[in-house]
Amino acid sequence: MSAILGFSSETRRLFKLAIPILLAQLASVGMGVTDTLMSSWVGVTDLAAIGLGTGIMIPLFLVASIVLLALSPLVANANERSCLSDLKAYFNQAPIIALFFGVLAMLLSLSPQPVLNLLSLEPELYRITEQYLFYIAFGLPAVAFYSGLRFYWEGMGTSLPTMWISWIGLLLNIPLNAIFIFGVFGFEGMGAVGCGVATALTWWIMFFLAVAYVYRSHWALPLIAQIQITDFLPNFTRQLQILKIGVPAALAILFEVTLFTLIALFIAPFGESVIASHQVAMNITALLFMLPLSVAMAATVTVGRAHGSNDLQQIKTALQTSLLWSLMIGCTLALVSYFGRIWAVGLYTDVQAVFDVAVTLMLFAVAYQIFDSIQANIAGILRGFTDTIVPMWMTLFSYWVVGLGVGSLLGYTNWLTQEPLGVYGFWVGIVLGLFTAFILLMLRLRWFWLQLSRG
Repeated sequence: MSAILGFSSETRRLFKLAIPILLAQLASVGMGVTDTLMSSWVGVTDLAAIGLGTGIMIPLFLVASIVLLALSPLVANANERSCLSDLKAYFNQAPIIALFFGVLAMLLSLSPQPVLNLLSLEPELYRITEQYLFYIAFGLPAVAFYSGLRFYWEGMGTSLPTMWISWIGLLLNIPLNAIFIFGVFGFEGMGAVGCGVATALTWWIMFFLAVAYVYRSHWALPLIAQIQITDFLPNFTRQLQILKIGVPAALAILFEVTLFTLIALFIAPFGESVIASHQVAMNITALLFMLPLSVAMAATVTVGRAHGSNDLQQIKTALQTSLLWSLMIGCTLALVSYFGRIWAVGLYTDVQAVFDVAVTLMLFAVAYQIFDSIQANIAGILRGFTDTIVPMWMTLFSYWVVGLGVGSLLGYTNWLTQEPLGVYGFWVGIVLGLFTAFILLMLRLRWFWLQLSRG
């Protein structure tokens, strides 16, 4: 009975965080879906440009934002211990880290030519992709600053602001897309390039909304009371503490995301229709992945809080609850991917060549949903323990060596098959890479739990 009550209580705690995070993630992905859909109405070239531009932009987005994900477990742990000095230090140092990574991501987005020159693109596709990345670059510092505030308040145990601000961003992004893509209210239509302008503006609006929320929040009052400019001077000890967790965590997520997004670059020689098909399938699977990802991000906080209490039973309950839910979610998403694939792809395109390939790619998504859901959750749990360095190397091997390596062999060569499999070979690599990550991260979690149990 106590185990059931513990599971029920932990489930409520988990989903109190996870549901708003899920709705926020859906809004965030919804911006990408909106960009893809509205660009597809302009033409296949614009749709392909969004696919290529997203493939380059997403890693830069992660550079700007995910390093600060380290704040969630650190703040959760400090809050559980009621350590105000730690909470203030994390709050004051986060903007400095955000400034560095936001500007770095912006500069990289302003200089995509070395990557684009490798792809042998048609001149018009090259032009649209380059200009899309130019305009969206100016929003990346806003992403970094917003992420610092978001991951802080999620570590404090609240995720509702993330949900509301993300949905406001989505609702603003739609009319802004219409203005800059198609040209209304006196603006000249820019096609897919307009998505970059609209997205950058939306990101800055979201940041200012986050600032307004923080300065009106009761939990932030002790942090900003009697605040002075000297509080924001660099504290290298605190910054190193955040970066030692955040950089490996960001790289681990980057390795997984780029398993999908870099494939858009690898398959560029196969033509615009194949790129567009991959972009459609990737959009659908990214939307579905938001559910296990949200539970994983919530698990980072609940496990970080339990770890701060040093209560082994509470830690065990948090682990078991999140893992069980990730298994059930993975099974559900596998069924949804299979039975809903034709309808979902049909929402994006009626071009037969794009439709047929995208529907087939969705079958590969069916194959990996269960272990992808579990491995994402384990990664979130390990972040809650502030264990990120070893998982980083595991994900590097899984996604880039196994995933992209096997995908390239199957896609380009006949070394393992009678003839190259093209884009399908790369999706076989995705399945194998995710399965490898599942096995390795499961072994890491088992090892970590044994260390905790032994004291």
